[in-house]
Amino acid sequence: MVKKLLLLLWVVIPFLSLHAEDADSLYAKDMLPIGAMAPEMVIDSASNVTLESLRGRYVVLHFWASWCPDCRRDMAELNDLSYVYNSDSIVFIHVSYDTNKDVWQKYIEDNKMFGLQISELKKMRECKTYDLFKIHWIPAYYVINTEGRIIERTVDVKKLARRLTLLDRSRVHIPKSKMSKNPEYKGGETLLRYYLAKSIKYPRVASNYGLEGQTTVKFMVEADGTITNARVIDNKITVDDKLPFQKLRGDAKQRTRQEALDAFAEEALRVINAMPAWTPGKRYGMPVKVEYELPINFKLKYNTDDVWSGHS
Repeated sequence: MVKKLLLLLWVVIPFLSLHAEDADSLYAKDMLPIGAMAPEMVIDSASNVTLESLRGRYVVLHFWASWCPDCRRDMAELNDLSYVYNSDSIVFIHVSYDTNKDVWQKYIEDNKMFGLQISELKKMRECKTYDLFKIHWIPAYYVINTEGRIIERTVDVKKLARRLTLLDRSRVHIPKSKMSKNPEYKGGETLLRYYLAKSIKYPRVASNYGLEGQTTVKFMVEADGTITNARVIDNKITVDDKLPFQKLRGDAKQRTRQEALDAFAEEALRVINAMPAWTPGKRYGMPVKVEYELPINFKLKYNTDDVWSGHS
C-alpha cells in the first residue's frame, strides 16, 4: 500500500508543477520575437488589404480554430476584448486553421466574433501563416504597433488583455481614405427622404380610416451597395383616433388595424427593395456589407378638398 501511494504522488506532483509554469515559456518561445517587423500578409486580395496597408493602426492577430479546445475556452474573453478595443485604432484579425468553410463560418456567427476573419481552409501545417508567424500552438496572439513591429507575442489571452490596456493611441494615424464609415444613400439623408416621399404609395385601407404608422425595416447593404435581405423588424399603428376608424366596432376594428399593419409592411418592403444602390460602408478602408435599420413613417395630411394623402 505504501509503495502504491508513493508512486501515485510521484506521478501527480510533476503533472501539477508542469501546469503551474508560464504557458508562454512552453508554447510561445518559438514565436516571432518582440521588436521584429511583422511579416506581410494578404487579408483581402479583392480589396487589396494587407497587413502593411493597416500601418498607422495597432493590429491584434489571433490564430485559432473552431476544433481547438483552448481556443473555444478563451473565446468569450477574447470577444469581450474585441468589443471593447476593436475600432479604427485597433484592428482584430482572426486567422483560422479550420478546413471546413461552413463549420468555420457557423462558429463565427454563433459566437458573434468581431473583426476581420480569414482562413486558407487548409490543415494548420499546410497554411502559409504556420511558418510565416511560427505558429506551433493555438490560440496564439501577436500585437503589432503602428509601425508594423511586434510588441507582444503570447498564447495567454489574459496577458493579451493586460497589453492592450497599455497601448498609446496618440500614436495612431489613419489616412482619411482608410477610415471606417457607415453606408449611406447616394446623396445623403435629404435625398433618401425625398426618395421615400416620392415612392411611397399610402395604403388605401389606412388612408380610408385615417390610420398612421411606423414600419422599421432592417436590410443588408452589400459591399457593392446593393440592398438585400430586407425584412420588417417592427411595425406599429401610431395614430388611430380619426372618426372613420373610431366608428368601427369589435372584430371589424381589429381586422382593419391588422390589414393596415400588413399594408404598411408590404409597402415599406416594396420601396426598400426598389431602392437604387447605396454607397457601401467601409471598414479599414475597404467596402464591407453592413446591416442597416430604417424606420419609415406613414403619416397623413388633410387637404382642403377632404382627401387623405400620404407622405413619409
